[in-house]
Amino acid sequence: MLKSPDVKYDLVSADYKRDPCPTLARMQTQGEVIRTKFPFIGDTHLVVSHGGVTEMLKDSRRFMQRPQNAGVKRRIGLQWWMPRTVKALGNSMIGQDDPEHRRLRGLVDEAFTRRGVEVLRGRIEDISDGLLDHMAHVPQPDLVELYARRLPLMVIAELLGLPEEDHDKLHMWAQSFINGTSLAAIAMGVPRILRMSRYLSEKIRTARTAPRPGLLRELIAAEDNGDRLNDDEMLAMVFLLFFAGHETTTHLISVGTLTLLKHEETRERLIAEPALWPRAVEELLRWCSTVEITKPRYVAKAGEFRGVMLGRGQTIFAGLAAANYDPEVFVDPERFDIDRDPNPHLAFGSGVHFCLGHQLARLEGQIAFERLFERYPELALAVPETELSWKPNLGIRGLNSMPVRLRD
Repeated sequence: MLKSPDVKYDLVSADYKRDPCPTLARMQTQGEVIRTKFPFIGDTHLVVSHGGVTEMLKDSRRFMQRPQNAGVKRRIGLQWWMPRTVKALGNSMIGQDDPEHRRLRGLVDEAFTRRGVEVLRGRIEDISDGLLDHMAHVPQPDLVELYARRLPLMVIAELLGLPEEDHDKLHMWAQSFINGTSLAAIAMGVPRILRMSRYLSEKIRTARTAPRPGLLRELIAAEDNGDRLNDDEMLAMVFLLFFAGHETTTHLISVGTLTLLKHEETRERLIAEPALWPRAVEELLRWCSTVEITKPRYVAKAGEFRGVMLGRGQTIFAGLAAANYDPEVFVDPERFDIDRDPNPHLAFGSGVHFCLGHQLARLEGQIAFERLFERYPELALAVPETELSWKPNLGIRGLNSMPVRLRD
């Protein structure tokens, strides 16, 4: 049983989200594995060194996704009162251990391999240009709502093969997941989640008999030694791809844009040398670290880890943001430097749960930034930075809104 943590860390306030560097640096001075407290979790461990996070995420036998595999009974949490359909969505591959994770990942990996992402470049450019055209007619456009959120949502919807006329509906439903930070908000969002579940279930049934081009069809066609996704697994997979495929990229685009607005020389260099955007996106992934911590892991085998004794069944988190600012790996980590080489950031995690959509996220980021600043090189905030609204979500660094001026 953990004692109360010696050091408390503010990981949800606007002040922290605006500038996490002091807190991350403070964590680094406390050791590779620190004690803290999270909402709904209580006392827990957080790994903050780059080496520790990498080792933890790669050791999928000791650090398990499912509490039962570490001798912990399923906890009564937010899901006990939810409808069966909603609870089923929590059984996606991201919450599974091997061999079940390997089975699900193998099926979706094959579908992604068939489809590829580079073939989407032209379509992503077209979507970006269309959204930027629309922004030109809005007096004070919200970059988050009209660009950073819309672009990846439209891309993942098209990738799945969902009709363009349904994009607005999908956007509305998605808010039920994105904005739910309290029990009341989550409860109020359940009806929309159910409607989206029914919609996607219908699309899956249709795709089994009369498929339209897209990843949904290829997920159905994917087969490994005669194994295929059943209906519940398919629905959970599509939900995972839909939300993981657009929400994290939304934050990369919005927080990344804010970062570039604050680094004028780098921004002007990138506008003049667009071939540098892939390298810049890698540094933005590290610097912004919009996914700050992983989902909890559960210790399956007691013993010492990076200088700390861990008991079987204890919860532990990987601090991706802290690892991305580890001074033992990154020289002057608080400096934004697109020439940083090498840049072994952990924005996409590591190990068997390494982000499936990393190539798509990178491509969307490169295109989104290049198109935005090529079209609006004089882009600026329309409000003081201190007035920007940050999401209070634990583990996510993202903006609620970002009013901008397109031209001086």
